[in-house]
Amino acid sequence: MIKHSGKSSIIEKHFYPFFKFCPFSANTITIFSILSAFLAYLFAINDYYIYSILGLIFLAFLLDAVDGIVARAKDQVSKNGAFLDGIADRVVEFFVLLILLKWIALKEITGYLIPIDIQIISILFFGTCMASFVKAYAEHRQVLSHEKAVNLKGVLERAERVGLIFIALLSILLAPTYTIYIIFLIFILTIITFLQRIYYVLS
Repeated sequence: MIKHSGKSSIIEKHFYPFFKFCPFSANTITIFSILSAFLAYLFAINDYYIYSILGLIFLAFLLDAVDGIVARAKDQVSKNGAFLDGIADRVVEFFVLLILLKWIALKEITGYLIPIDIQIISILFFGTCMASFVKAYAEHRQVLSHEKAVNLKGVLERAERVGLIFIALLSILLAPTYTIYIIFLIFILTIITFLQRIYYVLS
């Protein structure tokens, strides 16, 4: 979800009428993002057209980006919606990382070795989950106020992370030799973000 930031304010200002009269509720859009990612995964395990898979992944990320704007535009902001959005974030990334792992394995089978194993992808997913968990648990335990928890930053925010994951998927298809560098960049920055947020909470 695009949070209340300068970028989201600009988007909302220019496209507010469209988002306000969107025929779907914010929660429905969030669910569509999960379904799009799941469908992309089904296509991937059945070796369907690659560009269809990429299109579905892009759609999943796009829907996840606008559901918050639609919620604000239609005055549908709620705790249930925020909860569903947080769950959707993790589920979408989980399916996309599974696709990433499958494509890496496929390249290895066809002779284009990319030295990344399941442990790296698993730790990467651990980092994506735990970076968000730190914020939620700090608020739950009342270590941070809601406002401070929401504004808890890190070196790699989700928007940048999903962008890099999408670039990694493209690199497997277009420039496999660079994939390892992109994956390790995401891996390192994600772990740094996780540790960074723990430090901010406890400091």
